[in-house]
Amino acid sequence: MSRLLSSPDALRHIATQVWSPRWVMRNLARLTRVKHTDLLVDDFLRHFETRVSYGHWIAAHERLDAASLVAMRAEAAQLRRRTRFSIVVPTYETAADVLEAFLDSVRAQVYPDWELCIADDASRQPHVRAILERHAAEDPRVKVTFRTSNGHIAEATNTALDMATGDFICLMDHDDTIAPNALYEFALALALDPDLDFIYSDEDKISSDGTERYGPFFKPDWSPEYLESCMYTAHFACYRTSLVRRVGGFRSDFNGAQDYDFVLRFTEHVGKVAHIPKILYHWRAIPGSTAASMNSKDYVVDAAVRALTARVERTGRLAFVRPNRFGGCFDVRRCIEGEPKVSIVIPSAARMSEVRGKPVDLVVNCVRSIVETSSYHNLELIVVHNGDLRPETAAALDAYGVVYVHYADPAFNIAAKMNLGARAATGDYVLFLNDDTEVINSDWLEAMLSLAQRPGVGVVGAKLYFEDGTLQHVGVTFCAGLPDHIRRGFSGDDPGYFFSTAGQRNYMAVTGACMLLRRALFEEVGGFEESLAVNYNDIDLCLKVWERGLRIVYTAQAELFHFESRNRERSVAAHEQAIFLERWGERVKTDPFYSPYFAARPPNFELVLC
Repeated sequence: MSRLLSSPDALRHIATQVWSPRWVMRNLARLTRVKHTDLLVDDFLRHFETRVSYGHWIAAHERLDAASLVAMRAEAAQLRRRTRFSIVVPTYETAADVLEAFLDSVRAQVYPDWELCIADDASRQPHVRAILERHAAEDPRVKVTFRTSNGHIAEATNTALDMATGDFICLMDHDDTIAPNALYEFALALALDPDLDFIYSDEDKISSDGTERYGPFFKPDWSPEYLESCMYTAHFACYRTSLVRRVGGFRSDFNGAQDYDFVLRFTEHVGKVAHIPKILYHWRAIPGSTAASMNSKDYVVDAAVRALTARVERTGRLAFVRPNRFGGCFDVRRCIEGEPKVSIVIPSAARMSEVRGKPVDLVVNCVRSIVETSSYHNLELIVVHNGDLRPETAAALDAYGVVYVHYADPAFNIAAKMNLGARAATGDYVLFLNDDTEVINSDWLEAMLSLAQRPGVGVVGAKLYFEDGTLQHVGVTFCAGLPDHIRRGFSGDDPGYFFSTAGQRNYMAVTGACMLLRRALFEEVGGFEESLAVNYNDIDLCLKVWERGLRIVYTAQAELFHFESRNRERSVAAHEQAIFLERWGERVKTDPFYSPYFAARPPNFELVLC
């Protein structure tokens, strides 16, 4: 087998004989120990991963033909655990064709144990009552009440909620539709794990006339920090009814962002959350809808800010909540508890380099930017050097009160170097920072530290730019067991895929070029793996933390330049790949925060067929 998989041509040959080329790549490390495996992976994926339109993706991946739906109905009938779902919907002045499409999509569900609870919010158009009453007469699962006065969306939703008798509540808008397998997928998930409190799915948008589907949102698995940047769970989702009752339903003070306020409160009480990675909801973009406006209206933004403010005040002390420059995305920060000491460990080879056309002493520039730019001052600066600091470098660093640690081993080992620096640290937190970085915003440490103090957070990473202002790091994802930087080289103004770049987000790993965690946690997981002397030691550290059930967070509120050359050829020694894949390959075959439907190399959130 090793000989068979020893060339790109052989890999192509094998891939044409199997159903899933991606499976071959995910298992490549186990099948062979070929040198330069990363180059083979790149070549393989370039050959087989074809970027496609969303229409082509739908045709290739969705199986909702008559035979498939019949099979789903049969399987649903055999489920021993039968969950009852209450779909709660307020209606108001809904166009006849849109209202019919919404009702038809619910009644077409292959899973039968549901009720549709509709509260019409005093619509004046007679067709609304006529259509609702007709569907209620045709199907006893459709329950309708007609409000006599308009209470707006939160109050009307609560009226519909009062009618619900199901185990779980599902929310829909009156002008949207769901896939026929939507409730079936939720029922399957709950049959496998009855302890789930909250389930959400992927979604897309449909044109006002219902003829075009576009804008798919393939979501990450449960991401608490991401939820505080944007309302990413959105549609289609179901919520354990007992918890919905506990949090008190919807609040009219937050109309415009009432669902966001509800989910923020609801998730403070949940135990287990599941994500169904399938498009189950079709969000209709009609004039005036949230899908069309994308949260650009002032009253929606104001309501969302107030909902997030209330969330932070319930779970900590508020520093600020503000909309950032990308509509629908928000910057959230809690106050730092106390004034913990942060030890910044900077491994350095004391290099000179050209930055912005001028020669720069990198480590001096890095330290100077920390001291002169940062607004957080309880710091300890530790420079780990090779014993060859130039006198002028040492003199410049002395002025900033740097602690020196001498790395005497002649063999290059960045992991050992960082471990040595960490052993000299006396701070409550340790931040590992490359010497070819430069701080941009003064409150970068506050942004990272406030997240690192959150319960359940293990490691926090920053937003890094190349010298030319393009993106160097906004999170790390995995393909075939190997890590890569997301959207590397994109414009610095890029908001990312549904604000993946603009806000804060959970990933499995962040780069060690700027990485913060509690010093005690660093010691508990054994620090950096020194057998990974050059590459993957930072990723390995993140995965050790993640394996403990702690979250890894990227934040766009901490911005630095990273003067790593954008055009530098990235190479990884074969033995380091082998070590990393042996340890983590099976566990990171799939990435919960990056859909398998996206291109793996490079990981830019682009749809592919493979």
